[in-house]
Amino acid sequence: MPRVLHVVAARAKPGVDAEARDRALALAHALREAPAVEAVIVAASEERIIVATWLPGREALEPFAASTPHMQFVMRGLAPMITGMWSASVETEAGPPPAPAALWVFALGAADVYEWQVREMLGDVAALPGHAAAGPTVEERERYRAGGAVALAFAEVGPFEEALRERRTAWAGLAEALEEASAPVAPPAAAGGGAAR
Repeated sequence: MPRVLHVVAARAKPGVDAEARDRALALAHALREAPAVEAVIVAASEERIIVATWLPGREALEPFAASTPHMQFVMRGLAPMITGMWSASVETEAGPPPAPAALWVFALGAADVYEWQVREMLGDVAALPGHAAAGPTVEERERYRAGGAVALAFAEVGPFEEALRERRTAWAGLAEALEEASAPVAPPAAAGGGAAR
């Protein structure tokens, strides 16, 4: 049975203070304690907070979304410090990667996008350097048709960025429908949390 990968990408307010940022990162890492969570990867830069959460299947998505750790992350962590965010939940066969150094996430919008374009893009993402976990979104009401994450070891970051630039040329017609974000992985210790699971 496919896993579900839930991706969140938030844009921080300019000049957000370190305390608010640290609180958001700590609450992101605390998502490991939400029901049925298999793994959480948190990535952050001055502009972004990105979280990729693996769940065992569709049936785990609603309890996860309604859980206290998830609500605290969104309301107490993100809400005070961001200007906007997007999220997508996708089905994927790929599990979480071991100890990545960076994370790139994407979501392909639903408007004016054909099924063949979705399949082609997912194939392109799977061929990029790194550990790809991507697929179609799981809910009909989603704003997006597909999405996912590519987790990168340090040595893969440069080759990935070069390959992604090349693929963007082929995706030019999808540019308006594509959301994406990337950042270095923020280990739990950097957010005051415990060991990752």
